[in-house]
Amino acid sequence: MEPLIRFEATITDIVPIGLVPEGMRLDIHLEGQATAGMLAGARVRGIDYLLIRADGVGVIDAYEVLDAGERRFVSAHAQGYSIPPEGMEAPTPDELLSPDFVWPDAPIPIHGFALYRTGASDLAHLNRTIASFRGHVNPGRSELFVEAHEFASEPVSAG
Repeated sequence: MEPLIRFEATITDIVPIGLVPEGMRLDIHLEGQATAGMLAGARVRGIDYLLIRADGVGVIDAYEVLDAGERRFVSAHAQGYSIPPEGMEAPTPDELLSPDFVWPDAPIPIHGFALYRTGASDLAHLNRTIASFRGHVNPGRSELFVEAHEFASEPVSAG
């Protein structure tokens, strides 16, 4: 099944906001390109306001902008989880805040959903589309891979 969008991105910066009541907050900046789907070739830029909980699960709250060219932009809001693989221990807040901390070179699975907003008339159906996504992030290599599939674009009619 053809994805709605597939993109690959590079993590360009990780800003450690610090320990907040819910866990460790990091701002993950990314840039990349859509490699498949209806927006193939679009430039992707964004920030994930990531929260790492005490159990090691990352809570994704990402905002991306896809530049499809010709002044056609799509805003995406993705929410979901990053789950450390079995046997991988999540770094402690003290480790994450250390200037000597090095991210592990390991793919960390991610999954969730995304909502879109656009003013481009040819992409207006995205304003009512929900997509589910899966992928992985490898902070040690500064890599992100995401593939989103349309989950729903029209409500089910009562009847």
